[in-house]
Amino acid sequence: MSSKSDPERTYSLTRRLAVRFAAITSLLLVGYGGWSGYMLVETLRDETHSFLSHELDELSLHIRQSDGSPEAIRRCAEDIARVTREPPTGFRVRDRRGTIVAESGRKALFERHPGPLSPDVSWREFLFSDGVAVAAREMKSAGLTLEIVSDAGAVLSNIRRGGLSLILSTAIAVVLAAFAGWFSAHSGLRGIREVVSRARDIHGVDDAEPIELGSAPSEVRDLSLALNAMLGRIRRGLADLRTFTAGLAHELRSPLQNLLGETEVALLADRSPEEYRETLRSNLGDLHALADAVDNLVAWCRTSDPGRRDRNAEAFDLADEAELRLSRERRTARRDGVELVVERAGNTRIRADREGILRVLRNLAGNAIGHSPPGGRVDVRILGDADAVRIVVEDRGPGVPADLVDRMFEPFVSGRADKGRRGGYGLGLAICRTVAGDHGGTCRYEPREGGGARFIAEIPRDGPAISEPTCPGRTPGGPSRGRTP
Repeated sequence: MSSKSDPERTYSLTRRLAVRFAAITSLLLVGYGGWSGYMLVETLRDETHSFLSHELDELSLHIRQSDGSPEAIRRCAEDIARVTREPPTGFRVRDRRGTIVAESGRKALFERHPGPLSPDVSWREFLFSDGVAVAAREMKSAGLTLEIVSDAGAVLSNIRRGGLSLILSTAIAVVLAAFAGWFSAHSGLRGIREVVSRARDIHGVDDAEPIELGSAPSEVRDLSLALNAMLGRIRRGLADLRTFTAGLAHELRSPLQNLLGETEVALLADRSPEEYRETLRSNLGDLHALADAVDNLVAWCRTSDPGRRDRNAEAFDLADEAELRLSRERRTARRDGVELVVERAGNTRIRADREGILRVLRNLAGNAIGHSPPGGRVDVRILGDADAVRIVVEDRGPGVPADLVDRMFEPFVSGRADKGRRGGYGLGLAICRTVAGDHGGTCRYEPREGGGARFIAEIPRDGPAISEPTCPGRTPGGPSRGRTP
């Protein structure tokens, strides 16, 4: 990874939040300071403008009340100048030819603007250029132009002091905002740091203590609860995986050892064709057991994958498919001396995931055959009604032990194998219930009158179907063996 990405990798959330808080707060403070400075300047300018206008109004009124002679005009200008002391101000009156008729007050201020002042020139143009404020007004009735020049040094000094004060206060506020942002972020993330510290102390999932943060904010408590729930799921998943791995290793090892042993014995000496056929028949049973294990593993990967819910349904007749797909179960039943009877009634067409529904059918049928005694009978009925198609499978075996009734549909829960038979590894019934549930249906167990077990899978006639298998391997086919395969 390039060095440019290293700062991002080590950039802490505390620093990020502090910088963002300080930046946003600083922008707000700078904006407020700039607006305050602008308003200060405008206020002082307006006050100066009001002062100039007022003085010109006073001078104009005095001249109107006089006889209009040059001497009277000079007296009016001097009277206004005597009254106006602060700020230093000068007054000047010109006639139509531009000749100065009267001049009073601080005449030195006019040295900066010796020429006639135009009434159209704004005083604002001179306020910051040379430190004076000027204004002019025409008295058309008297043919005069009144001019006023005022020292703006005090105004400029106030503006400078106000600007400096705003700059200093804004700079201090920015520094304080940065500190406040860091402090807020650091204290606000204290709970997360505690969660991280607790999580680092977890070295094993099995003996991990729950993360308890009673005084933390609700968001951090929610995080700790989510982590505790995740630890619980991981713990349960690891326990299921250990159970499943141990059981699966045993189930796969037994038929493999049988295959190896019987094949080695068959090769030790020449044997008759019938003896070879018997060995092949025995090996075929073990191969079927291995195929069942692989099929249910693929099916379990499919049903337990979170992405399986992409619906992909097709219409088919479940009873017709049953006649074709139960051939392996028929051979197994004949080999074990069990009678398999398949019946149908009503409309058995359905729109669903074909392979998923047939997996349910074969798992239930194979499960019943595996628990039926020699000479027993397994009934498979496919019944259609107005809204759903039901698969009913009954056997005359020992039934389901009481301690497994509430758990038989959980994955990796398996009953004890009958003598001379292989036990299951706890996936078949879990797959049946999951597939039925994904179609909006149910799969349930009930005792059969007269002994044995009855399993009923009810699938809505036009229910949604799950997606194609997400685990590599064979297409799901054969059932698992055992009461809870």
